[in-house]
Amino acid sequence: MYWTSGVFVKDGAPGRHCLLWTIAVLLISILPCGNSSVTLLETIPHDQEMLNERMDEQIVHIFATINHIDIINSLIGTDERERKLMQKLLRQRTVRWFNTPPAALCAFAQHDLDSECYSEPQRQEQRGEGYIIYDDLSTINGYECLFDPTGTYVVVNDQSRFTERFGRVQVLEALQRIWMKRGTYRVYVWVQDTLYGYDPFQPLDTVSEYGTLVELGAGAMLPTVPPNNLAGYPVRIEVFRSVYSNPVVSDSKPLNIPTYSGPDVTARDVFCRVLNATVVQVPADRELFGDRLPNGSFSGALGRLVRREVDIVFTGFFIKDYATRDIDFTAGLYSDAVCCLVKKASRIPEALLPLYIFPGDIWALLCMIGLCCSSVWCLLRWCVRQMQQPVASLWSRHHRLAVLFNLSRTVRMGGPGRQALQLYIDTFILLVSAPYQRFTRSGVERLFLTGLLLVSLIFVSLYQSGLAAVFVNPVYYPDIGTLQQLDESRMVIPVKYRGFLDDVFAVNYSRLMDSLRARMQHLPLKESMLARVARLGTIATVTRKTTLALDNAIYMTTRQLHMIPECPRTYNLAYVMPHRSVFGEQFNKVLLRMVGGGLIDHWIDEARYGWTLKDWRVVQAMMESSFKVLTVLDMQFPFYVLMIGLALSIGTIAAELVHFHRTHRPST
Repeated sequence: MYWTSGVFVKDGAPGRHCLLWTIAVLLISILPCGNSSVTLLETIPHDQEMLNERMDEQIVHIFATINHIDIINSLIGTDERERKLMQKLLRQRTVRWFNTPPAALCAFAQHDLDSECYSEPQRQEQRGEGYIIYDDLSTINGYECLFDPTGTYVVVNDQSRFTERFGRVQVLEALQRIWMKRGTYRVYVWVQDTLYGYDPFQPLDTVSEYGTLVELGAGAMLPTVPPNNLAGYPVRIEVFRSVYSNPVVSDSKPLNIPTYSGPDVTARDVFCRVLNATVVQVPADRELFGDRLPNGSFSGALGRLVRREVDIVFTGFFIKDYATRDIDFTAGLYSDAVCCLVKKASRIPEALLPLYIFPGDIWALLCMIGLCCSSVWCLLRWCVRQMQQPVASLWSRHHRLAVLFNLSRTVRMGGPGRQALQLYIDTFILLVSAPYQRFTRSGVERLFLTGLLLVSLIFVSLYQSGLAAVFVNPVYYPDIGTLQQLDESRMVIPVKYRGFLDDVFAVNYSRLMDSLRARMQHLPLKESMLARVARLGTIATVTRKTTLALDNAIYMTTRQLHMIPECPRTYNLAYVMPHRSVFGEQFNKVLLRMVGGGLIDHWIDEARYGWTLKDWRVVQAMMESSFKVLTVLDMQFPFYVLMIGLALSIGTIAAELVHFHRTHRPST
């Protein structure tokens, strides 16, 4: 039944028809203000006029800031007097009537999101404002789906319909149960002509106990969340092992409640000190962050947030969709990237180090320079030959040119091709600053060779300095530098947490991302995934970039792993609370003050410095191993070259001697 144009209209079942929303804009000036003794919610005898007026004032005070009210299971009639009272007390409000059992009402609330009349924005606007429920207090659990932390509720235990009487203890237990299960404290109960409320933040006489039943009279202050001081109220906080929270081994603490240290823990302590709250640490389970189970429920921290077993989780979560609307993020605190890791490429053997001083393109450029200089030298020699004055004897001309160019007998006896080949050989000999004996006597060629020697001096100096550097500093084969190279390597990408399957590579973004995403596997092992990658070397993995500067910095310092610079995603991180928590405003206010004051970044920098000191011995050992004292063993490659050269020289001399003895053997 709903209100429209001053007329009550009975509606059918909620599952069959849409409930029409209307706004009853009523003008006070045209309404009669008689001295009626009938109250807002129920028909009361005439002799209780003062009590009814007090109840009306309290209800108006409770719903003073509420614009939308749902009335559940009311038996209000449709006569003229009751309509006038509704116009007087519910003016300027949207009102809905539901005359249906709690089970059907909750089913309607859960499945009516796709209704033609109630789109999602409209439902979010109307939900959690005001409710007046007529029912027995013992059946209040059936309306659990309606209780929202931001809503305001009045439960009327109508004595004309329910004869069972309830005392203060039963009312207190019912309101405590609603507060613990649904996080709702603005629930007021009208029972036995008295309006009760529950203040969960009011301390009791006993130590560390909070929550009391308050009787609300006319003009009484309604229970509210303390804005700045929780007066020691116990806040249930969960912290588990993550990047900025690491367990601390302590003999004084119980094994089932571990202690943690890190920026998140420091932020938690300062947070509770500012709000004057008591930390109630909720131990974490094996699932840590948690995930959606096949039956639709959640495990880990997500499950406790959905069930409202914790008030806040002081561990950074990626701000993204977790397949549930029952959690809310706090203000963003910091950002982090998700990067891929592979095993560091192996070190180049010392015997091959001289070949890796320059990259391949530099060696190719050197060969091109040698060929170009050889061609220029051949052109200069041809020009010098043409500029020589002719002589009478051809032999005399050849002799003068041989003397001018300082040619050996073998080259002099050879043809033009042999002489041109010798020029190419001499060019590379000079380019590498090797010993050269037969220097030309031509001035033009000497000027050209002077420039060639300067180029050779620069190249040899760079080569020698690079040779010393590669023997002192370790040189590795090229690492995987891009996601494209990672895709080409065809490595499997196992991850320890199921959430990484959706966090790293975007869906339908590119073929590269789809290919990498298809090779990801969920592999829940006790062994660290980074240690597994460093041990096997044939797989890759993903992790948060910040971990490589904190607890996993040892892998980078010892050069066991390599991070691909191209990180596929960057996230903002925040703490997590239950959906529409009553502490949301207070919590965010303190957290934003921490972020604005630079405290979060300061604590993160301190944590990084602390991890550096923790791994200082390993870092120092790696730095000492990087500076190497050269010995004869490190110079074995030059000795190998020398031995090979001497062996070839001895073999050449022996072959020449054998050839000489055979050709000059005396005839018998």
